[in-house]
Amino acid sequence: MYFKELAILFLDIKKGLYKISTYYKVEGIINNRLSLFFSYKISDIKPSFIKFWLSSIDDVGSKSKKHYLNILNQIFKLALDDDLLSKNPCENIKIIYFKPKINPFSSFEVNQILEKSLNYNYKLQIFLKIGFYTGMRTGEILALKIKEIDLEKRIIYINSTRSRFGEGTPKTFYSIRKIPIFNILYTDLKNFVLSNKNNTYLFETQYNKPYRDDFVFCKFYKQILKDLSLSYRRPYTMRHTFATNFLLNSNLSPLELSKILGHSSPEMVYKVYVKYIDDLKDNFKRDIQIYKI
Repeated sequence: MYFKELAILFLDIKKGLYKISTYYKVEGIINNRLSLFFSYKISDIKPSFIKFWLSSIDDVGSKSKKHYLNILNQIFKLALDDDLLSKNPCENIKIIYFKPKINPFSSFEVNQILEKSLNYNYKLQIFLKIGFYTGMRTGEILALKIKEIDLEKRIIYINSTRSRFGEGTPKTFYSIRKIPIFNILYTDLKNFVLSNKNNTYLFETQYNKPYRDDFVFCKFYKQILKDLSLSYRRPYTMRHTFATNFLLNSNLSPLELSKILGHSSPEMVYKVYVKYIDDLKDNFKRDIQIYKI
């Protein structure tokens, strides 16, 4: 059997098991990333070939490569189940994952970005403010519906996320959450909601459809960073920026922050954000009054 036949069978099996957005994502990876194997018989695909394939991918990081390998591994497991192979060629292939260090914006840079955004449309301004003042993932912002914003209670309910593969439930069970609307965001968000109260989604295109992805916003966001001579950081960095500044400048705990961010426990907060702040300890102020009288 050729790999392409097995991959098609794999997709047919998974079609009813995956969320629609997940299915299209996996289908895209198979057609774009695994297409190199299509013309080969599965018995001819050896571990060395897979290692060569992985090493030739230079446009994504180790996290994405690990995801590609996982899908390839599942396809070969299907071949094992059908006794088409005696051994899975992916079995002993490991990808060393180095989690990249976060590089959040400083408070000064955030103010620069938001001030510069005033030269652009109001949608972009609100998109950036929500990102910097709530810590929501960009996909969660795009999926946010008007009815999920309670202006009276000052709460945002996060129930879904959007990407180029469609709309679905958020990243994890704990990502379904409610978060406070802080005072610094409230007035701008309220005005934007009221001016778009007939919409279903907070952000809609000229055709009254939700945005498929953040491409349009990212285009102007990139230009703002360029105009300010700031190094490029993806829009997701707004979430990192919110988290680090939240810990630095508020009296709330890592546990409370983890709930706002939608993590299952404070572990990620300690691993990523508390560690980042700890790495800044050389710059800590020494004139802090620990015990105020």
